[in-house]
Amino acid sequence: MTVEGIPKYKEIAAKKIAERNAKFVKEWLIPAEKLPQLQDVSNWIPKSGYLSEEELKITESDASEIVKNVKSKEWSALQVTKAFCHRASIAHQLVNCLSEVFFEEAFKQAEDLDKYQEETGKVKGPFHGLPISLKDNLNIKGQATSIGMVEFAFNPEQMEEDSVIVKLFRDMGAVFYAKTNVPVAMMMPETTNHIFGNTSNPLNRNLSAGGSSGGEAALLALKGSPIGVGSDIGGSIRIPASFQNIYAIRPTFGRFPTYGSRSGLPGLESVNSVNGPLSSDLEAIELYCKSVIDQEPWNHDPKVVEIPWRKVELPSKLNVAVLTDDGWVRPTPPIRRGMSIVIDALKKDGHDIIEWNPAEHFRLSQIISSFFVSDGGIHIKEVTKATGETFFPYMQNYGTTPEMGVAQLWKLQAERTSLIKKFLDRWNATAEKTGNGKPIDAIIMPATPFPGNPNGKFHDYVGYTSPFNLVDYSVGIFPVTRADKDLDPKDEKRESFYSKTDENIWKDYDPVESHGGAVALQLVGRRHQEEKVIEMLKVVRDLL
Repeated sequence: MTVEGIPKYKEIAAKKIAERNAKFVKEWLIPAEKLPQLQDVSNWIPKSGYLSEEELKITESDASEIVKNVKSKEWSALQVTKAFCHRASIAHQLVNCLSEVFFEEAFKQAEDLDKYQEETGKVKGPFHGLPISLKDNLNIKGQATSIGMVEFAFNPEQMEEDSVIVKLFRDMGAVFYAKTNVPVAMMMPETTNHIFGNTSNPLNRNLSAGGSSGGEAALLALKGSPIGVGSDIGGSIRIPASFQNIYAIRPTFGRFPTYGSRSGLPGLESVNSVNGPLSSDLEAIELYCKSVIDQEPWNHDPKVVEIPWRKVELPSKLNVAVLTDDGWVRPTPPIRRGMSIVIDALKKDGHDIIEWNPAEHFRLSQIISSFFVSDGGIHIKEVTKATGETFFPYMQNYGTTPEMGVAQLWKLQAERTSLIKKFLDRWNATAEKTGNGKPIDAIIMPATPFPGNPNGKFHDYVGYTSPFNLVDYSVGIFPVTRADKDLDPKDEKRESFYSKTDENIWKDYDPVESHGGAVALQLVGRRHQEEKVIEMLKVVRDLL
């Protein structure tokens, strides 16, 4: 406690909030009494009148169009940057999505890019003048990287060097202007912490933005950024992307660089975190992936595999396995309806649909949860103890789980590898069930059981996403529809439940409370198949 009786962590957090808030352009801030009381603010900004016609045109454009217009000098990099900084400011007032704000640095960076283009007649790279938002864990020179932990709010560790992914984007001409909010240590399925507070969902502010890339997904849904970078160790890109109805890719580890990012679990090697793109525009996802790999990131990050970007030709008809229910938690009605929409569209177009059996899924999700606390929560306990910040309910296991011995860790890792092999064998064995005698191209399935959960009611179930972090497959998220109180009534009676979590999620589902929430799904490809996953996402998008 401080001498005034205010806990140390609250005192530090208040200073951090004041520092961040001072960096907003005051003329852009909307008076509190003029902010909307709507729950769905996803389309409020374009109708609000607070952006100029030019700012709206810029921020409603996709990434490729922005880059093209900057290159042709229709827009300057500075014009584009100011437009997105303005829209991001409004987005933040609506959903509390930004952790670090550095608009002045962004303006200077954009001016330098305009000067470079004027003097050389060339653009710096494929992202010249394109603003890119960053999840908080990505280090950028001169900015803090708190990852939602009060001890790191002003911590300079690693601040003097860009993350590899940031350096590559800087070299390609991207402009950095903000970092986005995350949960404590990025290890909760909802985005909240003791520094910046809770990020809400712009589609329905009664619902969670998800975690841990929740600030990023919320900003992108409000088009305060054309493209952003998130990270995923158990669903941290996919859950928020699905809750905000945007596109995203969770790549195989080693496809994109991760070196130089701050981790909530530094040194964990039993499961690897990955970086990946999120955007409301699928072509922006493709632009990101191709551009990063064209920079030969294997020359900058020792764990990146040397695989150039490849052109993929899909078969005219896909073999797709579908999973509507994993047998541990039954998805709520909006998610099941979303699955039906996609299955019907694929069947109507002549694609071969079979059922996927999630035999290994639940055990894989148990193992990954054990890996997360294998150090007994020592690192997280040490960092939180330094300022006295308290644990959120989702983090309690980091304070109570004993440290795992090496023998037990090795045993779990061996079991993981055995399950991954069984998973691969079952994927290949689907050739016996498909019409053309070839294995499936993809699995389509939910990312979570619900279209966004009420805050505090995620129930910590990541069994639909976390197995793919261990098998390390490429996964895409795509939007389908939105929850509708009339189309998605509650299952009034169930004779039995798979688990207590299943029962709790069934009890919590309220069609009115969930109305307008996002219905987005996962498309799972195999390892290192980011190119193919993107092409398959295009097929599904065009059918919908």
